[in-house]
Amino acid sequence: MKILNWWASGLACSKFGWIKKLDTRKSTKEEVEKNAIERLDRAKERLCEVKGLSDEQYLALLDEAYKAHSVRLKDTAEVGVNLHSELEAFCKGCMGLVPVRKYDPRIKPFIEWSNKNVKKFIASESHCYSERLWIGGIVDCVAELNDGSLVIIDFKSAKEVYDSHLIQCALYAIQIEENGLFDKTGQMNKKLDGKIKSLIVVPFGAEVVVPQVKTGVVEEYKKGGEAAVILYRLLNK
Repeated sequence: MKILNWWASGLACSKFGWIKKLDTRKSTKEEVEKNAIERLDRAKERLCEVKGLSDEQYLALLDEAYKAHSVRLKDTAEVGVNLHSELEAFCKGCMGLVPVRKYDPRIKPFIEWSNKNVKKFIASESHCYSERLWIGGIVDCVAELNDGSLVIIDFKSAKEVYDSHLIQCALYAIQIEENGLFDKTGQMNKKLDGKIKSLIVVPFGAEVVVPQVKTGVVEEYKKGGEAAVILYRLLNK
């Protein structure tokens, strides 16, 4: 994806003192002027530092720039894992499966939203599968809302919700409705009494974290998910 290419390039260039130039369409005149000064000052400072490096040190810097994107991805993944652990602990705490405790402040928006909208949590980090589609997965959360509707909730570190996230949730819905929910040993936990009515994705990378609720589109996204599975298998034959 082109946007990821720019992101990776930016991480590499930052090793040499580059600071991203502000978009004049999205920033004030004062912010743009301040950014221009900071960019030039940082570039001058880093240039002096680079000039003082030995050949070996400069080569090491080049190696750092080359792998900067992979290091960042690893760090982001670790943060995502920790965040999921906190969310799992909160959901299971509400279900009475683990003791309730203080949670990472980052999940506060979801806790507040849950207190207002969730009647009860049904499952957290539960396994599911579809023999028909020959796929399996681990769903972040299944809940019943105050209006009695059953929903899939997926936690993402992304800044916004993408269609691929909703397709993933819809595939979970297919699997759960087909066979129910299982623990990690393969023992069935429960079957749902009804069908999934909404897909909910929580983008924790957003400036303001608000669960995005999609209602009335579950069946359409299920069809999209099935088509994606078929296309993936076709292209990987």
